[in-house]
Amino acid sequence: MQVRVLLACLLLLIPGCFSEESLDFNGKDLDEMNVYKFTLSDQNQSTYSLADDDGKVVVLAFVYTRCDDVCLLISQNLKEIKSQLSNDELQQVSFISVTIDWRHDSPEVLRNWSSEMGYDWPHLTDWNSDQIKNTYSEYDIVPYDEEEYQDIHLQPVYILDSNLKGRVVWSEYDWPIDLFMEDLRTVIEVS
Repeated sequence: MQVRVLLACLLLLIPGCFSEESLDFNGKDLDEMNVYKFTLSDQNQSTYSLADDDGKVVVLAFVYTRCDDVCLLISQNLKEIKSQLSNDELQQVSFISVTIDWRHDSPEVLRNWSSEMGYDWPHLTDWNSDQIKNTYSEYDIVPYDEEEYQDIHLQPVYILDSNLKGRVVWSEYDWPIDLFMEDLRTVIEVS
């Protein structure tokens, strides 16, 4: 009799051990979306490929240097998040920014801006190439245009898992750092 009860309990527990529990994110869940693996130029005029970060969790932001509101807030939030990560977490995460103003944000402009602001991650650009245009298109980015500039522009910040699959996107311009950190740490744990 005890063996039957034990077997019945095991049969009830085993399916739960093998089912994958869905993750709850604070940002928008991208359900392991395939992402465009761009190759652009960084602030040091070196080639930078997203595929090089395979095996790391990637925080991918879209900003530009002449922005004096939303982009500064996003970049400062990323700087704060990076400062709160443990050394072990920092080994597992890459931060990347891509300019939305390729006409202005040359490697030199990006290098000076990132140095002045204390941003120590790659800032990427390109000169009117298919790579930059495809990157904007694939990530639903509206590039900066002086004639059609919007006072409030929403530029997404993506969290990609270690297989470079889109897991979470934050589209609001002022997202809570603590909730973003929860999502980032969740992605680190499952990667």
